[in-house]
Amino acid sequence: MTDMEEEKEIRQAIDRLLLEQGVYTPLQLLLAEGRLSYADYEAWRAEESDFLDERLFGDPQRSRAFLEQGAAYAAALGLVAESFCCSRWGTRDGDKLRFSADSAFDRLFHTRYRKSADAPQLDLFMDATGVTLVNGVIGALVERNYAEARRLLERLFDADPGNSQIGDLELLVNAAEGLHLPVEDVSVELDYLEQELTPLAGDRLGSGSRDFLAPFWQRLIEALQDEVFDPDHPKLHASYPAIQLEAWNLVQRSVESTSGWRREPLLLRRYARACGRLQQNELAAGCWFRLCWCSPDQADAIGREAESIWRSRWQRFVGLEPELGSEDFPAWSLLEQPGFVLRLTDTACMMEVEAPEDYLVTADLVTAGAVAVPAADLIERRQRLKDLNPNLFAHYLDRFGRG
Repeated sequence: MTDMEEEKEIRQAIDRLLLEQGVYTPLQLLLAEGRLSYADYEAWRAEESDFLDERLFGDPQRSRAFLEQGAAYAAALGLVAESFCCSRWGTRDGDKLRFSADSAFDRLFHTRYRKSADAPQLDLFMDATGVTLVNGVIGALVERNYAEARRLLERLFDADPGNSQIGDLELLVNAAEGLHLPVEDVSVELDYLEQELTPLAGDRLGSGSRDFLAPFWQRLIEALQDEVFDPDHPKLHASYPAIQLEAWNLVQRSVESTSGWRREPLLLRRYARACGRLQQNELAAGCWFRLCWCSPDQADAIGREAESIWRSRWQRFVGLEPELGSEDFPAWSLLEQPGFVLRLTDTACMMEVEAPEDYLVTADLVTAGAVAVPAADLIERRQRLKDLNPNLFAHYLDRFGRG
């Protein structure tokens, strides 16, 4: 990816965060762009690691430059910058956590940006005490300090009993206080979490809803640990709440524990998605390729669920002339990135499946330039690809010419 492409991606990501949450934080950008896993962020907030920057994917200096570009774009948009602190989950005024041992990098992470019009303002028709208490309950819920949330909610009942947010906040506090209870019916719990609690948290907690909801997804993961995957009820498998929690290593483990998972298109997609977020690029590509061959009707998931480079590639693929079928995406991808073929031969997801002959011939042709292939053999392979898949052969000629 070029510097210009990366800058464009950063701006688009920030625009999405502002649209969805009304605020841009470096944390959300790192999570959204796959440079940090939410599971590692959780571990840091639980004080299981000293510095979060040590958990970043890739070169930390690139991530720093990434956040610096984000800060510059936020300033160009005229957003208001404000500092904030992170402490251990569930604590009140506890020791502040350090993102990085580098003070400048730490400040960069602990600065968020919002539109000036989004800054909290007192409602002239609402007692200021009520506003303060509402914000206090919200902050305590996001920080998972449920005892403090209950204390402030009780004060809100006394100080401003007619407050329009009391009912919703009480539902959120009650839900949080029930997290220690066992899950009696996982299907009912999942439906409640998706249909009621998640929208409510989104409305009342805004960008903090993800932190509030994470323990609920973790609770479901634990309840589903021993459940066998059922294609008729695909959400009732530990891999589904693990995806919502963005616990990508856990997604992989739960999928791998399912017998025959490579033959289940949905599990294959979940595994591919996890591999991509963990930057296991060859494994991810192998899964997507297998999906194209074994379940071409679901291959369009690549355009929604894969990493950005593969989503972009899929969008170009579906607009090709002459048109290719979904099962041709793997072979066409080799034309786009010839060096990739040498890294795919031993990927786990491509084992136990017979790749189409036109893919194998394409792979041979793509790698022919790196070895001494007699001209007669090259001509024979080209003719074979033309016979097998004329449209794919046309794209091969466009990419490699007729020489």
